[in-house]
Amino acid sequence: MDQLISETIEKAKRWAKNWPNSVVLWSGGKDSTAMLHLLKFQAGIDVPVIQFRQPKFRERYAYSDQLIRDWDLTVYEYPASRFALADGPDTETSEVRFDLLHYFQWGTKAVVLSLGTERPKEGEKFMCGVDDFLKRPTGTFNWPWESVWIGTKNSDTDLIKGHVPLAQDVRHAEGSPVSLYPMRNWTDRNIYQYLEDNGVKADPTRYVKTKQGWANNPDKSLNADFYPTCLNCVDRHQPNHVHCPKLKATVTNISHLAPYEDIVIPDLGFKPVTWEK
Repeated sequence: MDQLISETIEKAKRWAKNWPNSVVLWSGGKDSTAMLHLLKFQAGIDVPVIQFRQPKFRERYAYSDQLIRDWDLTVYEYPASRFALADGPDTETSEVRFDLLHYFQWGTKAVVLSLGTERPKEGEKFMCGVDDFLKRPTGTFNWPWESVWIGTKNSDTDLIKGHVPLAQDVRHAEGSPVSLYPMRNWTDRNIYQYLEDNGVKADPTRYVKTKQGWANNPDKSLNADFYPTCLNCVDRHQPNHVHCPKLKATVTNISHLAPYEDIVIPDLGFKPVTWEK
C-alpha cells in the first residue's frame, strides 16, 4: 500500500509539472475523494474542483459541503448543455435500469456524465423525468483548464455496462482537456484503506462498513449517485398509456420523442449495451 501511494504521488507531481493549469472532477464518492485528498495533502497539488449537482435533493450533498468547509475547497458548478436518457439491463437483477445523461462543456467539446435512477417509492419525493430533467435549463461555460484529474479506476463497474476497464493513465481527445487518471491501478480495498488510514470518513449515505468489510449502502435515500425519478411517460419498455404520479392521471407514452443514447467509449471501457433476447 505504501508503494502504491508513493508511486501515485510521484506520478501526480510529474503530471502537475507537465499540466499545471488543472482542475479536479469531484463527485464526493470514495474514489474522487481519496484522489482529492492525495493530491491536496500528500502531493501538495492544490487546485480547484468541479462538482455537478442536481437542482433538487440538495440535502444529498451534506457530506461534500462538510469537506468543502474542512478542506477549504474552491468549487465550480455550471449547467449541462444538453440531456439524454440511457437504459439497459441491470447487471445484478436483469431488470431495466435507467441513467440520466448530462453533457457538460469540456474544453471546446462536451463530456457526458451519468447519474443512476431508482423507481420512486409510494409517498417519496421524486424527480419528473420530463419537467425536472429533460426540460431543465441548459448553458455553456468558458472552460479555462488544460487538464482534469479524474478518480476512475481500472477495476470500476457500472450497473448497466458491467466492468468498464480503463485503458490509459492519460487520455488525449481532440478539443478536450487532458484527462489524468492517477488512481487507475487502485482497487476499492485500496481506496477504503487510504481513507481510513488518513482519517477521512467515507460518505455514509453511499458506503457502510460491515463485518465483511466495506460495501455500498443499500439505503439510497440520501445517495447523491442515485435519484428517485419517474420516467413512466418516456419509458420505451412500457405500453402506449401509462400512469403519471405527478398528475395522478393516465397519460400518453411519448418515449418515441425522448433522446435515448448508448454511450460507447472503448478506451474508457464503455461497450454497447447487450439486451438478452
